[in-house]
Amino acid sequence: MTSRSKLMHGAALGVLALLSAATVAHAQQALPQITIGAAPVRPPATRESTAGEEGIAPGFSAARAKLPIYRDPPGQTVTIVNTKFLKPTPLADVRRVLEYSPGVSVQQGNNPRDLLISIRGSGNRLGPGFPTGIRNIMLYEDGFPITTADGNSRTDLLDPHSYTAIDVYRGPSSALFGNYAYGGALNFRTFSGAEIDGVHTGSEFGSFGYVNNYVRVGKAVVDSTLGAFDLSFFASDANSSGYARNSFSGKQAKLLGRWDVTPTDRVIVKYIANNLRSEFINRENINVFYLNPFQQNYGCSIAVPLNLNLCNNLNVPANGISGALTRQSVWQLGTHQNSLRQIAGVQFEHDFDNATTWRSQFTYDYLDNISGTWPPPLVGPGGQGGPVALRGPTVGITGQSDITSHTDLFGFPATHFLQFFYSNAKTTNPLFNQIANTWYSGAIGAQVGKLDYYTSNIGLRAREEIALAPGLTGVIGFSANWNRVWGVSTAYNYPANLAPRFPTQVAVDNDYWNTAPEASLTYRYNPEWQVRARYATGYSTPTFVFLTSTRNGVGSNPLKAQTNMGVDLGIDWTPSPELNFSVTGFNEWHRNEILTLNNALVSYSQNIPSSLHRGVELNADWRPFDGWRLIAAYTFNNQFFTNYWDDLGTVAGRAVLYNRAGNRIPNVAPHTVTMRLGYDQPYGDLSGLGAYAEYIFKSNYTIDNANFTTLPSYSLINLNAHYNHDIDNFYVKNIELFFEVSNVFNRTYVAGAFVVANSLLAGPIQTPLVWPTGGLVTAQGAGILAGQPRAFAGGIKLKF
Repeated sequence: MTSRSKLMHGAALGVLALLSAATVAHAQQALPQITIGAAPVRPPATRESTAGEEGIAPGFSAARAKLPIYRDPPGQTVTIVNTKFLKPTPLADVRRVLEYSPGVSVQQGNNPRDLLISIRGSGNRLGPGFPTGIRNIMLYEDGFPITTADGNSRTDLLDPHSYTAIDVYRGPSSALFGNYAYGGALNFRTFSGAEIDGVHTGSEFGSFGYVNNYVRVGKAVVDSTLGAFDLSFFASDANSSGYARNSFSGKQAKLLGRWDVTPTDRVIVKYIANNLRSEFINRENINVFYLNPFQQNYGCSIAVPLNLNLCNNLNVPANGISGALTRQSVWQLGTHQNSLRQIAGVQFEHDFDNATTWRSQFTYDYLDNISGTWPPPLVGPGGQGGPVALRGPTVGITGQSDITSHTDLFGFPATHFLQFFYSNAKTTNPLFNQIANTWYSGAIGAQVGKLDYYTSNIGLRAREEIALAPGLTGVIGFSANWNRVWGVSTAYNYPANLAPRFPTQVAVDNDYWNTAPEASLTYRYNPEWQVRARYATGYSTPTFVFLTSTRNGVGSNPLKAQTNMGVDLGIDWTPSPELNFSVTGFNEWHRNEILTLNNALVSYSQNIPSSLHRGVELNADWRPFDGWRLIAAYTFNNQFFTNYWDDLGTVAGRAVLYNRAGNRIPNVAPHTVTMRLGYDQPYGDLSGLGAYAEYIFKSNYTIDNANFTTLPSYSLINLNAHYNHDIDNFYVKNIELFFEVSNVFNRTYVAGAFVVANSLLAGPIQTPLVWPTGGLVTAQGAGILAGQPRAFAGGIKLKF
């Protein structure tokens, strides 16, 4: 229950915010505008190199110059991936964009447009109890939050064709972004009307039935009476039959508008509508992966005994209620997801004078979800422990009110920032058994459970940026957040006579108080060299689902909030517009990191008392000769437990614990590389004709705490040819054609995996990995997904 002292802390924060801000709106956050005004202190290149910017120095973006909601805070470890260099690349999802930022990894989720995005490994701890979504990083679009108040973000609304750039904030960032910025944040920037200046349309098509038709429309207008307007619109329709019988259909529309009402008043509006229907991928164990990775052969869509060792089919009640189980594939069960998402936001800015700006922002977020998940997010509903269908909405609001002032501090140019924020989300999800042989209808059986819960955040952020000397900028920041999670998880049990028993309920009412200090120094030695040093903290509180299941499936889980204290040291080198290079070393101390495990009975979460994450991140953009370009990103991750005793159960009434100190943290690859070498003819009759080769490498990594099971490393080669041509004196201004072969050598590789628990044989002996009698890593539910085999894709783009 909420303590009186913590309530007093929250009340004190609210009073302080009311006294400090011109007005207060119910809020969480958007990306605040904080800039050091003195040009000599913050020249254009004031942070890491920008991947993909063409013909301009790092640190400058045309979009930033037009829309002030974008920001580039000094001291942050930031990479901006500009999508301009990806124009000739087929973009089925944002994976191809994000892979060019060091520190970021992307794994395949349960449906084709469900990606698990991680910064420095922080998002790879999830197990199958959290089947879709992203945690431990904050997501924004044009500065408006698309992460709900419970910390859940989804990737199905992220169509990369709508984005001009993605800002990647790496490392703990709660001082700037609050709760859930445990590992960092992402801001997806859509095209402004000025950037589009007309109509852009394109079509992509390729193997496995992939088709994506999209359009961008935008214009900037200045009216002497009404003021300046900038309006952009995006719509897309994407479809695919899938390489593993996991089709999807996604339709979306986006609107971004800005109106300069007066020279001192601005209004920005944002709207997103997304409709996704997709089939779930049938996750498999490691043996099935080696024998039948795409689940396409051997009659895996039909459950017959001869197939059981080659297919990863599921068990459900034959009558849809309880009793005898039948083995089914996800296609027989009609397991799918249908989600409708609408996000609407508005932001108002007012300049009191040349030095002081007040801003308020409000966002409404509605998600209606119909989903068949496996295994269930609730422990053993109906006593079956099998796949369940989830229904129901999540409705949330976020908002903020902040004030920014540019005035001297003790004679030094400085920027002062203070923000009050609030967020709330209400989720109601009835859970139903799935019915055998429903195929694509997705019919549901008896209700076996219900999730009904609230999440709220309230707090304050403050920040000081000070120009200490020419080229030297210092930053101190602070965030305080009070988070409350409360609700009830209900399970209905059905005995043999099918009469429902009295429901079993797990009640949760937890509150968390977290603070996050931050300090940094950025020194621009000269236009070529910059050094960054940063100390920062991050925190992330558990979601309701994590709090309703334990290892044994009984009672509530007393999880603590996880905290991350990190130090970054980086060097940026930009000797010329043709070369920029950046290297960042990081060392992060994690406390109570949440690890989600699957033990085939239940998905449950544990706090890891302490762990250490450290590594190196490199990125480079080099144009050695006219037309030639090399872009590369590399990440080294060395992550291991420093204090963790893994509870594997009991033998003869005594708990069996294994010391995992020194073991690698599962589901984090030590080495990842993304590299592209290309040539585009810069002049002459063949101007615009080009090609590139892309290399992607991921080293092997473990997926269990004992480090018994290692998934193999892989290397992929993609080849692309394209042609871009401007047309004079015609209503079509530009045409672009491209064709690509991905995974040229048809490698079979693991595109995504869940962390799995180890188990015991008779006596205190950890499970050996022997199939088919071995432990969970080789049993049904190990949660491995094969990556896409060789595929062909092409497309055409037109500008009007």
